[in-house]
Amino acid sequence: MVGPACSARRADGSACRATAGPDGKCFAHSPALRAKAQAARTKGGQNRATSARLGKLVPERLQAIYNLLEEVLNELHKGTVTPQVGGAMAHVASALIKLATAGEIELRLRRLEEQQANSNEKRR
Repeated sequence: MVGPACSARRADGSACRATAGPDGKCFAHSPALRAKAQAARTKGGQNRATSARLGKLVPERLQAIYNLLEEVLNELHKGTVTPQVGGAMAHVASALIKLATAGEIELRLRRLEEQQANSNEKRR
């Protein structure tokens, strides 16, 4: 710890061990910083969410489809989109993803074939 400890108590009743700010409380316990602390907790929770981690694994060119399907899922849950519309969108998205994946594999295969051909030419 760098400075004096926070004067607040944690939820379990034990003393907070974080470094205190000018008001004697740490970032999490300071009434003046309550809104900032809540925003930080919310942001941290959103970035830890499974959907956020999964979204980061989606290739960039498929990110728009992922985001749209995530919105549709939320709207299905709220009842603002019918299951038929959601199912149709998921079906079309699946076809788009298969097409994009096939295109990506084709592109990679062409590059490998070109590299192999160039490598064979250099050996001659």
